[in-house]
Amino acid sequence: MNSIAIFGVFMGDEAKARVTHWMAKDYDYIVRFGGSSNAGHTIYDNGLKIVRHLIPSADFSALNNKAFLGSGMVINVEELLSEVKDTENMFPGAASRIIVDPDAFVIKQHHIIEDREKNVGRIGSTGKGVTPSYRDKINRCGIKIQNLIDQNDETINELKKLGVQFKYVLELKEEFKKSKIIFEGSQSILLDPNFGSYPYVTSGECGLGGIINSGFGFVMPHKVYGICKAYSTRVGEGPFPTEIFGEEAEKLRELGGEYGATTGRPRRIGHLDLPALKYSCIKGGITDLVITKFDVLNNITSVPVATSYDKEPVSGKDFFTSKPNYTNVDGWKDAKDIKQLSKFIELVESNVGVPVKFISCGTGKSDLISI
Repeated sequence: MNSIAIFGVFMGDEAKARVTHWMAKDYDYIVRFGGSSNAGHTIYDNGLKIVRHLIPSADFSALNNKAFLGSGMVINVEELLSEVKDTENMFPGAASRIIVDPDAFVIKQHHIIEDREKNVGRIGSTGKGVTPSYRDKINRCGIKIQNLIDQNDETINELKKLGVQFKYVLELKEEFKKSKIIFEGSQSILLDPNFGSYPYVTSGECGLGGIINSGFGFVMPHKVYGICKAYSTRVGEGPFPTEIFGEEAEKLRELGGEYGATTGRPRRIGHLDLPALKYSCIKGGITDLVITKFDVLNNITSVPVATSYDKEPVSGKDFFTSKPNYTNVDGWKDAKDIKQLSKFIELVESNVGVPVKFISCGTGKSDLISI
């Protein structure tokens, strides 16, 4: 079947959850293959703002949608229970369409305590216990969801009572092979620990390797959508070659609502970075681009875009020292006027070598426009 993947291409907060939710009605399963509750995913459903952390961005108003939490995730089951209850309240019956792979690992309270004591402020940790849990996984001393099931864990039993299912990937292999799947990335390509801006990265895999390693090698996506904004943001520390400051940054931050969905931290602001975008598209296997938040840049006379560095990036370490060169593109009054945006889109495609297939100009489903 025709399945797709949706990845953020920069450093998170590109509205990939919103795009996933917009597309979800045409698919059967929305799969989160890795990551944890350190990432917030904001979606809008008929004017209702919903922030999810663990449950994939399925559209539970579409009765065909199911959500699968894969084995590459590390899960705080108490947080999952709270999120399932909220989702069930909004969409009665949704809990029975949420499935968790028992091979996923667990975040325990001691992971959270360690994370908060050691890492907050050093690399932008959210203090959710994610890194210590992944460390225990690699050290072969972690706890799996299956262990909690075997222990007759109270929270797991509550999840079951609500209707949540616990099934391994291979138990659903034939169903997955017949289904249309969206693989939704939790984090973004430049936060991948293998080729992102290490050590300012996340702990789980963010690209196609994460899909394979969570057991879905038999239903790999035929298209990989990379999601980016018409400008750039970053939360926490780490390199940011196109970062801007002062009044210009503050204006975009307020217009774009650039505050972390998990922590509320103000996001750092920068211009669109095409060398970084090209690097991410190559590393992430991106076949098509979706550019979001064009409407935030409405009525700006001239829009700066970084089109080159002093040295083309070949590794995550290059983003620490790169100096960008800029091209100014004519601005637009109405982000839904494709003719006004044509120079901007052409500049992206010519520099990155990947076609822009959709743009987003707001939060409503009608604001996702096919190019």
